[in-house]
Amino acid sequence: MVVSAPLFTIVLAAGKGRRMRNRYMHKVCFEIAGVPTIVRSLDTFNRLGTVQNVVVVGEMAGQVVETVGERFSNVVFAYQPHALGTGDAARCGLQALAPISDSARVLVVAGDKIIDSQILSQLLAEFDAAGADLAMLASPAEHGGASAGRVLVDQTGRPAAIAEVPDIRLRACRAALREQIAAFPGEITGAWLQGLIAEHGRKALPLPLVFGSDVGKQLEAFPPAAPLDRQLLARGLDDMPAEFTLSGDGQRISAAEALRAPLRNESVYLVRKGVLSYGLQHIGADNAQGEQYLTDAIGAILAARDDHGIRFRAAYVATSSPHDIMSYNDPEELLRITDYFQGRSHQSLGELAQRLGTSTIRTVQEWLELFPDHDQPVPQTDASLAENYGDDPALIQERRRAYRMVLLRFAAEFGEQRHAILVRSPGRINIMGRHIDYQGGRCNLMAVNQEVIMAVAPRDDDRIELRNAQPELFPDATISLGRLVSQLNWDDWLSCINCEELERHLRDSAGKWSIYVEAAMLRMQMAFRQRVLQGMDLMVLGNIPVAAGMSSSSALVVSTAEAAAALHGLEVTASQFVNFCGEGEWFVGTRGGSADHAAMKYGAKGTINHVKFHDFELLEQIPFPKTHRLVVCNSFMQAKKAAGAKLAFNSRVASYRLGVTLVRRQFPQFAPLIRYVRDIAPEVLHVPPQRIYEILLALPESLTAGEVRREFASDEAWDDLASYFQRAESDCSYPVRGVLWFGIAECARAREAAVCLRQRDLRMLGELMKISHDGERCFRVDDELGATPFSVDISDERLHALIDDLNSWDHRRVTSAQLHRQPGAYRCSIREIDALVDIACRTPGVLGAQIAGAGLGGCAMILAETATVPKLQERLDRMFYQPSGLPSGVMVCSPSAGSSLLRIADG
Repeated sequence: MVVSAPLFTIVLAAGKGRRMRNRYMHKVCFEIAGVPTIVRSLDTFNRLGTVQNVVVVGEMAGQVVETVGERFSNVVFAYQPHALGTGDAARCGLQALAPISDSARVLVVAGDKIIDSQILSQLLAEFDAAGADLAMLASPAEHGGASAGRVLVDQTGRPAAIAEVPDIRLRACRAALREQIAAFPGEITGAWLQGLIAEHGRKALPLPLVFGSDVGKQLEAFPPAAPLDRQLLARGLDDMPAEFTLSGDGQRISAAEALRAPLRNESVYLVRKGVLSYGLQHIGADNAQGEQYLTDAIGAILAARDDHGIRFRAAYVATSSPHDIMSYNDPEELLRITDYFQGRSHQSLGELAQRLGTSTIRTVQEWLELFPDHDQPVPQTDASLAENYGDDPALIQERRRAYRMVLLRFAAEFGEQRHAILVRSPGRINIMGRHIDYQGGRCNLMAVNQEVIMAVAPRDDDRIELRNAQPELFPDATISLGRLVSQLNWDDWLSCINCEELERHLRDSAGKWSIYVEAAMLRMQMAFRQRVLQGMDLMVLGNIPVAAGMSSSSALVVSTAEAAAALHGLEVTASQFVNFCGEGEWFVGTRGGSADHAAMKYGAKGTINHVKFHDFELLEQIPFPKTHRLVVCNSFMQAKKAAGAKLAFNSRVASYRLGVTLVRRQFPQFAPLIRYVRDIAPEVLHVPPQRIYEILLALPESLTAGEVRREFASDEAWDDLASYFQRAESDCSYPVRGVLWFGIAECARAREAAVCLRQRDLRMLGELMKISHDGERCFRVDDELGATPFSVDISDERLHALIDDLNSWDHRRVTSAQLHRQPGAYRCSIREIDALVDIACRTPGVLGAQIAGAGLGGCAMILAETATVPKLQERLDRMFYQPSGLPSGVMVCSPSAGSSLLRIADG
């Protein structure tokens, strides 16, 4: 019976782990299925009977110590003061084991490795059975690890050397130089030589490393064009190894053979303490990286000889599964390991069909049979579409053709036998409550029949292949989720969207439609970081006007998130989904709210959703009367937030934040009650409306970024303001008073609008729309398209006049001075939209009109009596579109169902 020597471990946890892109957390402290990696590893070691674990720490040592804490009584810490490599770290750990016997077994392993206890048991058993001095774990080449060192085995099956990839390339370079120098008939120059060397590494190899110190330094002294002495070159190469010679039998292995070696080193070593000490004493730094490798110490042990031949007995154990040993270098690899531990791998098609149902996932060919190429009724298809769009036969026929088109394009691109789901997300109209969702206000939202539809098939890798039925407008794109995750700060969502890596990515991706798909997938991945989201093949078709204020980009975000949630079985409540999509769109650089996404998710056929934000709540679903229509008119002036107009949009967002901060500072008695713009209201502060105007009087009409920085440089509020003003140009102006006034008034208007809808007082709703648009307006435009500049009076005199009106006891004056009747000055309209609004409002039967969406382009929305719509369209075509040389952009919108997967019953 073999008596085992006591077992100790040296766990290397001193590295920086920069590729994890988290400067606040040490690599070994990341959790896997709720357990920090190092805790999981130490627990495994202890179950194998470890007497003592030595954890070598360096960077963020305190965090590692705190993470391990008092969980284990057999852990001591060794400090590596300077990052001199894994060999030096192992030496620091060995010093902590100085009192133990040289025959003790020491397991040396990196702290970020997760090793199955069974493979470690096999390693221990092989070590004891072979009477080994050193045993190591290796993995077959098919398990990956292309950059891992190669384990070179001699003819007896004993591991004889470890060849690191940089050293393999170095020796391959020398071998190639010998051959090519000998064969080259011409004059050899330094430039020619450097060209050959550059073919053998990611970085240029220094000449002293290739030819040896003496010869290399002589060669460096020559100018690039100067001829070189062939004998000098030959002497340098002859003195340096170009292949690997194994100890014991003297077998020679070329660099090419070493690169093809079938075993990869896993850097897990079980070694007797005295033998490890021997190896560490023989560490050098004469390798391609110029570092102190732990593998050099192992190599010295394997190569050691004495009078009897090979000095130390060595063995290895090969893993049988890629899950026997796992490690991570970036967040994506960590997610994959977590996914494995939780046993939640990608669903098979059979599991998907069972979970989603055959009414939701089919082959594309089966879907096409439900959308035939004719206009005859298809009962089950038409019934499903009617649930989403209503019973308008013309609309159902048009939507059937759209679904057929996206399916045909998918089949052509990805194949008709692929199993796919169909996802839809409507565009939206916010009837009242613009720019206030992210300030906690209320909105009155309608999902419309203009929409994005997708055919989506699951993949088993991390790639998203993105295609559009209009490729001339939306080019093909490929997204690697793993690469994206590994490039970004993965602490939390705010850290991710504020990191410099994302700024670079956004600059490179400016204007690309694929960035909205990235936004949805990354936010869902952050929300479900214990899962590894797989890729998808997507074909997209949409008829929402782009950059027109109807949220075509948000519809793309929502439909992508719907697809991800469905294919991965993510449990997401509707309110969580809305928040995830709203926050996801911050990824593209804007800082808006979730109103668009709420409209799309909560949409219901024939109704308006009255919702509030912070915290999100669907307050009421109000029927929209069939006697009236909402008509959307495209100005064809685009506001592309991802490529340009976001600067002006974000300046308004910053003005909100600055205004709230100023109010809290100047009125400290109200500060505990105020968090968002919506809180600056009589019913929240328990004050009369006059007091709100007095608060606005205390604000400057505008401030520059430089003034903000000087005013708040030493103020604790700067932490909240810095992200808006720190990088702005000093003379960049922020219209604080007008923007805040608009937001306060719009919050009041959004409440009043719901009352109007509930009471079917659409004439008053139309008046509110006109007032709200005046808060955006920049021009008054006549029927000949003549424009006169327009601005709202936000002066101190105007505010004093409103206070006087409220104090007058005159019903007319008091009524006109109410908050919801004040436009404020957000000023994000443009001349073309002002023209559409004004032409519409002069049309009999039109009750009101206003800008739609965030502004700076896009559409106008018009509230009109149903009978008026044809006359309205004729006037707009004649007075705006034709004189402007534009096609008609008039769309009559119907309240439609919210985002969903399309379900069509079988048979």
